[in-house]
Amino acid sequence: MRIAGFVLVFAALPLSSCATLFGEHSGLVERLKLGEVGHFGPERITPIAVDEDSRCPVGSQCIWAGTVRLKVQVYPNARNYANFVTLGQPAVVEGGTLLLEQVSPQRTSTGQIPPNHYTFTLRYIPPAR
Repeated sequence: MRIAGFVLVFAALPLSSCATLFGEHSGLVERLKLGEVGHFGPERITPIAVDEDSRCPVGSQCIWAGTVRLKVQVYPNARNYANFVTLGQPAVVEGGTLLLEQVSPQRTSTGQIPPNHYTFTLRYIPPAR
């Protein structure tokens, strides 16, 4: 009986990582800078401009945490168009969902972040087939 339980546990281990494939953290993830192309299956997405960065600077106390709004270029099926994504808010792109998960570096009270210093973590969840 002990061997059967042992085999069952090890047989289930590979499946334990599959739980995230269909949960809230599913999809394709890329870390990109402005102008870099992310390949998300048939979709190509390029961050092209920071439209807003109102995040609270590190070491400051703010009433509102602020946000980042990013303009992205989407290249699906030989068409292309611009779309905006806001930090932490899912956006519909080509029937799928695009999420701007993280933006670095953190803002500081010393001034603006140069555009070439930004890095964005984008997650694309394709439409269900």
